[in-house]
Amino acid sequence: MNYFRSFFILSIGLISLSSLASEIILIKNATVVTSSELGVLDGTDVMIQDGIITSIGKNLSSDKAILIEANGRFLTSGILAPVTNLGLIEIELEPETRDDRTDHFSAGFSISSAFNPSSTLIPYNRIAGVTSAIVFPSSGKGNIFSGLGSVFKTHGQIDTRAIVTDIAMVMRMGGNEDSRASNFLDLEDAFMKAKQFKKSRSVIQRGGFFDTGDYSDRDLNALNDLIEYKKPLIVKTNRASDMLRMIEFSNQHEINIIFHGAKEAWRIADKLAEEEIPVIIDPMDNIPSSFDSIGARIDSGSILTKSGVKVLIGIAGAHNSFLSRQGAGNAVANGMDSYEAFKAITINVAEAFGLDHLIGSIEVGKSADLIIWDGDPLEVSSFSDLVIINGEITSSMTRSKRLRDRYMEVIGLK
Repeated sequence: MNYFRSFFILSIGLISLSSLASEIILIKNATVVTSSELGVLDGTDVMIQDGIITSIGKNLSSDKAILIEANGRFLTSGILAPVTNLGLIEIELEPETRDDRTDHFSAGFSISSAFNPSSTLIPYNRIAGVTSAIVFPSSGKGNIFSGLGSVFKTHGQIDTRAIVTDIAMVMRMGGNEDSRASNFLDLEDAFMKAKQFKKSRSVIQRGGFFDTGDYSDRDLNALNDLIEYKKPLIVKTNRASDMLRMIEFSNQHEINIIFHGAKEAWRIADKLAEEEIPVIIDPMDNIPSSFDSIGARIDSGSILTKSGVKVLIGIAGAHNSFLSRQGAGNAVANGMDSYEAFKAITINVAEAFGLDHLIGSIEVGKSADLIIWDGDPLEVSSFSDLVIINGEITSSMTRSKRLRDRYMEVIGLK
């Protein structure tokens, strides 16, 4: 057992973890990867009080603080999963455990009330460093829109509520059974219908009739929110030509877009940088698995970053969101700067979704979502020694560990 784990057990073992939220916690002598303009700070202390980072510097002290000695270990901001089904899916092949799809709504399908904080998949992701998840549905009614995503912390408390509800909308373009030409026409029709619906609200309120077509009132209101409040539209697409058409569409309708998948984004990197459009990529998924991704490259993260594109790294699905850290490591192995790669799983995600005033970096005033690692956080062989969310030290227990302990006790090894 290493020194840090020994210290953790001796110092924290007799204290209720839930009681630490209101306590002062002082992490000493850490290698702090801030994910901010401050860069990496050696031998630095971080003070936490009431769930917020209150001080960053050297030789900090407090008589009232619970002391955690990092001994030079890496201290980072918690990882943000940008597009995930975490908390919505338990077993993918069992429909009763899936709350990520519907046949009743499309653009307005909000999953904020379906998130399960007790999902057995959350602890696996939490101990691997994921402290916040931007959770989206997989599919909605029709061929384009899937619905609205919300942001959740992964502490697993039963009363978990979204820290931001309906933060963005997700859609897919191309790669389905319908023609992409039809997809673009449907998309245009949907926005035109939404704008007409908005203009007709006064008539509707007076008892007039408006034909919403294939969309519900909720769907059309959600589309109008993209225009009025500049909520991001996440566009799942891989083909470079589709991305160029979506850029034209977004400029025409004055909406913000983020590309997800984006295997051919490197081909239009300069255009993406010029338009300031972020992209969400999976650096481990570089195989041309379809004709839409025939131009996939393993070094796309490096190309995009060097071109000035804001890169977010995320792994789709519920089970493996934590692999974004490994994806960032793969990006570094293929030319991406290591600090930029870590920003791609922290502050870049926060900035793209307008959360950077709350989370995503180690800065005074932000939520104390912090990880202490036993090695380089971008090495696949490294693990978390300690996960703090909202200033609370969280449990490292998972379903697998419970089963291990249970059967070790049965056979007399515990």
